[in-house]
Amino acid sequence: MRPVWRVADVRAAEAGLMATLPPGTLMRRAAAGLARRCALLLADRGGVYAARVLLLVGSGDNGGDTLLAGAHLARRGAAVSALLLSPGRAHAEGLAALRAA
Repeated sequence: MRPVWRVADVRAAEAGLMATLPPGTLMRRAAAGLARRCALLLADRGGVYAARVLLLVGSGDNGGDTLLAGAHLARRGAAVSALLLSPGRAHAEGLAALRAA
């Protein structure tokens, strides 16, 4: 069985951690971890290079994690596209990173 945490508990833990780190560090770590996991999944299908990846991107910081992870994969040679579910509320830094990659 997998443990489940309440949203309030996760936010409290994140707030405490973010208070000790430079801005954006937690998001960059989450994005790097997500990109690593995606790369492992893609390894079974020929690897990251030339893989086609579609990001389903919500608003806020989770969407920022997704966009930054997509940028990691794009820099490794994947063809990354993003479907922004709330284009007006997309994470600006993450979107810029994906576009630049």
